[in-house]
Amino acid sequence: MKKKIWEAAVSLLLILSLALNIALLFLCMDLKKQNELLRTDVSSIPRQIDNSVQLAVSQIQALQEEEQKITSYSSIEFGELENGKAAVHVSTALRETTADTSVRISWSDGNDGGTVPASLSQQGFFTADLSIPVTSRSAAISLICTRDGVDTTEILDEGLSVYSHYLIDWQAYGSLNWSRTSGTQTATLSANVQVSCDAPGNNHGVKAMLSLYQNDVLLTSDTLFENAQGVSGDAAYLTTDATLKDGDSFSLQLVITDSLGYTYTRTLDRLIVENGGTQLTSDPSLDRNAGMQVSAPSSGT
Repeated sequence: MKKKIWEAAVSLLLILSLALNIALLFLCMDLKKQNELLRTDVSSIPRQIDNSVQLAVSQIQALQEEEQKITSYSSIEFGELENGKAAVHVSTALRETTADTSVRISWSDGNDGGTVPASLSQQGFFTADLSIPVTSRSAAISLICTRDGVDTTEILDEGLSVYSHYLIDWQAYGSLNWSRTSGTQTATLSANVQVSCDAPGNNHGVKAMLSLYQNDVLLTSDTLFENAQGVSGDAAYLTTDATLKDGDSFSLQLVITDSLGYTYTRTLDRLIVENGGTQLTSDPSLDRNAGMQVSAPSSGT
């Protein structure tokens, strides 16, 4: 009887020991998880402090820049196009104006620029009209205030895009393919073209022509699209046969006109005839990533 009681007591102790070990194991796992979370929180503190410091510095700099501004208001409005240039109206108000205060407005896009005097309106605004080429994509507009013989300059707009307000940003890609029957000097050429665009609401593509030239002689052409707000897709055009002459070139040209009368031109691909008139290879001198060449209409819009 005593032996059975002893065996039962030992079994109970073993069960209690096993349960205790399991509980300790889960407790250790929980402590490990909490320790990892604590370590993560602690490690993120320097980053949070750094972000807070950077945010505070940015806010202080913004306040300092605002305090240093000499203008209290400015606006830039676009006007009519004429002879490839856009009328840009600038209006601004100064925080302080004295009797000897004069203001000029200047613009520069890295290639061109100019400065015009601003006139003071009865409402207290200084206004000026600029004439900026419509092809300008990033023009800096600045105010120059002269007071007591000292010039102070403030940038009103760092990257004004006149182009995107009026003209269409065409993305065009094209390639010439060819095949030749062995033993002949005649090849069949065809063009694959993809065109898409970002257009302002006041403009759209009126007509696109795709042309294939042998040297400077037009071989064939076809209309790619008409009256398109935006186009996208691959299409084969201008399949034609041509006689291969060593040294000749075949050029694929895209010409698009828009509803404002502007013309966009680009050579999409060019092949050179080599190996005695038996091979056509890509012209390495052609910049296939070049943008469209833009021409203004012959008369003002």
